[in-house]
Amino acid sequence: MKILTRIKISTLLFLLSACAILPTSREDIQEQLKKPITKQLNPFFSDGCSKWPDGTKDKPNIWLICCFNHDKAYWLGGTKEEKFEADDKLRMCVKEHFSASMGILMYLGVAVGGIPDYKTDYRWGFGWNYDRGYLKVTEEERAYATKLLPKKEESMWKYIKK
Repeated sequence: MKILTRIKISTLLFLLSACAILPTSREDIQEQLKKPITKQLNPFFSDGCSKWPDGTKDKPNIWLICCFNHDKAYWLGGTKEEKFEADDKLRMCVKEHFSASMGILMYLGVAVGGIPDYKTDYRWGFGWNYDRGYLKVTEEERAYATKLLPKKEESMWKYIKK
């Protein structure tokens, strides 16, 4: 258990130091914010468990729902605290659907690999067409995002693009 604690602490320190170069205020992105919100936020999609299997050989989609829900949070982005919360929800979901050890592995992967300064299509805040870093999502932005996210009755398969 001590090794796991060390890994978590190392990961946290890495994330905090990597975030030092990210925008910290809306003044850094004023040009983007002049555009209508409809031109800033792209439609929601999920790639499932980015760069990771969606399940096992016997149960190929066993934790896919966990990744799908995690992608909804990552698409919108927000504060560091919201990212940590989303990553922890992924860990708990995978633990519930499969195992604690797989949940921890996936948590560590997204904690490091999902930071917003990596220019990937699965980074924190990937729905925006510019780098927002860990800027808080406004109520107006959140209201618009709700219109783009899947409704409860919709199938996740409509939004998964591989």
